[in-house]
Amino acid sequence: AYFDLEMMFSIPKIPFLANNFIILHPETIRYKKLIGMKTFFTLFGVLFSVLNVMANDYTDRLTVTVNGEVLEQQATINITQGEDGKYTLSLYNFCLEETEADGTLTRVGVGNIVLADREGTTTDGITSINYNDGLIITAGDDPGIDMWMGPMISEVAPVPIEMVARFNDKQLYCEIHINLEMLSQVIDVVFGVEPTPGTDGIKVMGDTKVTQGAPSVFDLQGRRTDTVRRNSLYIVNGKKTMIR
Repeated sequence: AYFDLEMMFSIPKIPFLANNFIILHPETIRYKKLIGMKTFFTLFGVLFSVLNVMANDYTDRLTVTVNGEVLEQQATINITQGEDGKYTLSLYNFCLEETEADGTLTRVGVGNIVLADREGTTTDGITSINYNDGLIITAGDDPGIDMWMGPMISEVAPVPIEMVARFNDKQLYCEIHINLEMLSQVIDVVFGVEPTPGTDGIKVMGDTKVTQGAPSVFDLQGRRTDTVRRNSLYIVNGKKTMIR
């Protein structure tokens, strides 16, 4: 807002009286309106910062392994932090996508995966979030999807999800493990790359390479493994990798 100092100091200090009602000078009313607008925008800014202290969208490669079959696609995961310091991780309109031999794209709707109010721990600029519980998956709103599988499964029982996410302002790495015993399906989802630069988390020990905490390694059947063989293909951080 802009204030004219000459106008402000020329405002009459005593309101006019008429018919026992106090009538403010027009310039006084204008001044009060300007103050009101400034107060409104200040309160709006404070309210917005309270509702979302931090909000980031991360778009990266997402690898889905279903009973050993690997699918790769792009996805966007949103992370917000509330005033209480807790985080909400959201993957909206999640679909399984596969391109057929003729180039046709097949999309199977899963739904909205939202992990709300999660505690995070931050070390060396990297924040970690963990989740191991059942989750209700809700229907998405993508008009191109007629049916969402997640809500139908959730009607029977919450979907068992194990998740770990590590992120900073620029990068997000996320693993989601889902064991759907009722459908005899094991689903592993890997998103993005580790936010820690300069390390792949793998070291040589004898004739094998062993993972050290950070990245997860899966064999081509989608099974998580801690030990790998040389000259073999594995999925490391969502990418097929030849271990030499």
